[in-house]
Amino acid sequence: MPMLHGGQLFLSGLKLAFSPNLRRYIIVPAAIGILIFSVTLMLLVMPLAGDAGDWLQQNLPNWLNWLHGILLILVYIALGLAGFWLSSMLVTLIAAPFLGQLAEATWALSQPNHEGQDGPRLLANIGPSMLRELHKLRYHLTRLLGLLLLSFIPLLNALMPLVWLGFSAWLMAVQFADYASENQHHDFRFTLQRLAQARGRALGFGTCASFTLAIPFLNFLVIPAAVVGGTLLWQSIIEDTPS
Repeated sequence: MPMLHGGQLFLSGLKLAFSPNLRRYIIVPAAIGILIFSVTLMLLVMPLAGDAGDWLQQNLPNWLNWLHGILLILVYIALGLAGFWLSSMLVTLIAAPFLGQLAEATWALSQPNHEGQDGPRLLANIGPSMLRELHKLRYHLTRLLGLLLLSFIPLLNALMPLVWLGFSAWLMAVQFADYASENQHHDFRFTLQRLAQARGRALGFGTCASFTLAIPFLNFLVIPAAVVGGTLLWQSIIEDTPS
């Protein structure tokens, strides 16, 4: 089944990412992720959580005081998840050149004559890589906004959890397969077209990526591993799809 194949590619990426050949490429993206999360936690999540706790203390009726602790826990969880999402987005933007280098190294493992990017080429790719990430971010946000609006439509909103899950899986496949596509100098539209031709495989990969990236404190290790899996996904699609 295509979806199972996509899931297997993700798991293969997790295993391959921590192999001796690729381990050194993970250090910088993981360090960037830890730094960004720490800053987000200290400057955004904790202050907002403190303000929310004060607001609950001042505005919650006395007869609902027993709810204060429960609501505060829910607030911390919600803000924590939002902080993880924001941090992950920033990691993919700031660490884009290093994630692209990781995709190059992954591709080179099965292509011995393939030349990876190092030194000057990596530096030269910083600007284009970040612009590519902004392009992807615009693609993501405009469609997520559309789904958000659909969520308010009666009857239709009952189906939205499944729609959100499916679209999240699609976005993950787009995000992590595009590094290899970019390295091959394909435009973003080409990435979307090829993934659409192997939609089941892409959704299987993306579903695994979505659930794994939702695990707090592990997602910054999962991000580079998902790039490895996304490269394997892209490689399999390119090999199977006629030019």
